Amino acid sequence: MVNTDPWILLTNDDGIDSPVLAPLIPALSSIAPVRTVVPASECSWTGKVISRFNPVVLDSVDRWGQQIWTLDGYPADCANIGVHALFDTPPALVVSGINMGTNAGLAFFLSSGTVGAAVEGFLAGVPSLALSLELPKEAYALWRRERRLEAPTEQLLHNAVEVARSITDEVWRSGLPSNASLMTVNMPTTTSADSPRRFAGITPTIYGSTFRRSAEGDGFEHAFTGLQIKQETGDIVALQNQEIALTPVRFALDAEPTQEDRLRFERLS
Repeated sequence: MVNTDPWILLTNDDGIDSPVLAPLIPALSSIAPVRTVVPASECSWTGKVISRFNPVVLDSVDRWGQQIWTLDGYPADCANIGVHALFDTPPALVVSGINMGTNAGLAFFLSSGTVGAAVEGFLAGVPSLALSLELPKEAYALWRRERRLEAPTEQLLHNAVEVARSITDEVWRSGLPSNASLMTVNMPTTTSADSPRRFAGITPTIYGSTFRRSAEGDGFEHAFTGLQIKQETGDIVALQNQEIALTPVRFALDAEPTQEDRLRFERLS
């Protein structure tokens, strides 16, 4: 018999080894049944890329009293397969994250695998959340280098999980903000259950080169040179003010052409 009870699809871009999965799964399970489909390994900065030319291998593991499905693909693969192919019924909500690091600002928003999975949920017609947590620089460096966190950061993760549970519960009960295609949530390094929450737009940002010559000299390797803020507004400013930035995103991307544009480009019969 098919179980038709509404449920939450949980995914991320940090993979099965994300330290936030262990507390996040039971927290979200207090709202509704949770099914977790995540990449087999970290897939940061992969946006909404979909595996096209190679099969995506599915596996499952038992962790924290839950069956977790893993794919050797990308976050958007996980969302698409989790929504359409793996279960008898689609989820009522897609939750992507909590990402280890911020996804605030336009440049990171467009690059984020966490956001990419939420976009895939939106394209499937499922309300979707993308959740991210800004880590202190030293903690983030330790995580990148050794894949571990120390006690103060573990407490921060638990605080972020409580905020994520609260926001997810609100969306579960009453839906996304009006006219939103999805919502991103960026939490500061000072996050607690009592942190102020503010609606904020996406800060206009850009970045330069993300590569440098490899040591062998025959290719390039990732080397991020830093973010440039074009306007002091939006989600990055909210984080700087130790506020949780809530950003409803609406995908209405076309720009209205001017009359001059029409004269330059249009050819009408």
